[in-house]
Amino acid sequence: MGIVELSHIIIGTAICLFLIVFGSSSIRERKSRAAFLSLIMLIAFGSIWFGGYILFKPSPFFLSIPNIITLFMALLFFMPFGKRSSIKVGDITERVDERDIMFARNEYEPGTEKYDKYYADHPELKKIDDRIRKLPEFLSHGGRYYDQARSAEVQSIFKSVRSFLNHVDGEIDATRQQLDKMAITKEMKEMVLEHEAADVGVARLNPAYVYSRVGRGPEPWGAPINNNHTYAIVFTLEMDYFKVEQAPRLPITEESAAQYLNAAKLSIPLAEYIRNLGYPARAHISGSNYQIMLPAVAYDAGLGELGRLNYLISPKLGARVRLGAVTTDLPLIPDKPINFGVQNFCARCKKCATNCPSGSIASGGKTDIRGVEKWTFDIEKCFRYWKAIGTDCGLCMKVCPYSHPPTFTHNTVRAGIKSSSFAQIVSAWADDLFYGKKVKF
Repeated sequence: MGIVELSHIIIGTAICLFLIVFGSSSIRERKSRAAFLSLIMLIAFGSIWFGGYILFKPSPFFLSIPNIITLFMALLFFMPFGKRSSIKVGDITERVDERDIMFARNEYEPGTEKYDKYYADHPELKKIDDRIRKLPEFLSHGGRYYDQARSAEVQSIFKSVRSFLNHVDGEIDATRQQLDKMAITKEMKEMVLEHEAADVGVARLNPAYVYSRVGRGPEPWGAPINNNHTYAIVFTLEMDYFKVEQAPRLPITEESAAQYLNAAKLSIPLAEYIRNLGYPARAHISGSNYQIMLPAVAYDAGLGELGRLNYLISPKLGARVRLGAVTTDLPLIPDKPINFGVQNFCARCKKCATNCPSGSIASGGKTDIRGVEKWTFDIEKCFRYWKAIGTDCGLCMKVCPYSHPPTFTHNTVRAGIKSSSFAQIVSAWADDLFYGKKVKF
């Protein structure tokens, strides 16, 4: 057997094995369409590749043609091909007022001082917000997926998270420990990972990502936020794949609540430990006691990129993550933002925009928003849909190709997407083929 014949057998065997592994993982992921198509492709490819070789016994010259084409396509898939775009961040001169975010605005009840004051300053939002307020409250009776027992259970978890709001900060030990930056950074990261975080990073805290005024939480509404901490320790928590797969039904909200609780349980003791070392530290948890814009800070910490769906996209888990953070003056070594092809892939994919039932996610190009070039997102439409169905939806998280489990086949695809425009085009098309362009729910 010559080198050409041997190469033909090796290449064909490798492709068949890849399809077998992909089909097997698709079965475990409960993706029947992907499993069925991988089986059909395995049979078709094996019949043509090996059957043609056995039946027609082509000469080495003709046999080398499919070998060369296949190797060339593999080379295009994995080699740097095309320019990799990064997130463009310019000069951000305006901080976001937390009173303007949708969660805060939903709490302004007619007849209250907050309501009168806010809409006196923002009359253009009054009609929009009043319509949203007429819808059933989140996780309450009237939502499409409301379940009396399970919705109440989720509400109790969120109530538990809110019980921690007054514990995010505290007294600082008078004796400040002298610490080595490298050693304490390593220790902080190890502590976070030991508490089952998926990933952790350190960002130099950009003041532009600190809210300007309090919109929710135990602090006085409208009070200036003077968080001048130098660093942020940011971490991701994995959202269970099978619960995300049930979006937009209640299980995804059950999982969101569970991870917000885990984030609080992790960040509050971490902040207290840092204060015991003699340094200021504040946990930022849901409920709400955020003083920082977590996705932007997580990007600076090297935990992922911001995608079209306005979530952080993690290299390993895609959009299936929740975030937590502690800001501090503890001397740390910051990480750097990463670029693994998300901007280019999201520009081509558009699957989240196609499947968004509320039409909140833009399908067009990016625009400049407060000095950051990003895709627009209609939060009013999104939140209105949340209240109508009684869950936090999560369809965009579910359909994002990056959210597939980190199996061998999905990681192989991600490796190509990271640097190759050809891989991004093929992968976006293949995801629609194997999983469907439009999901049913």
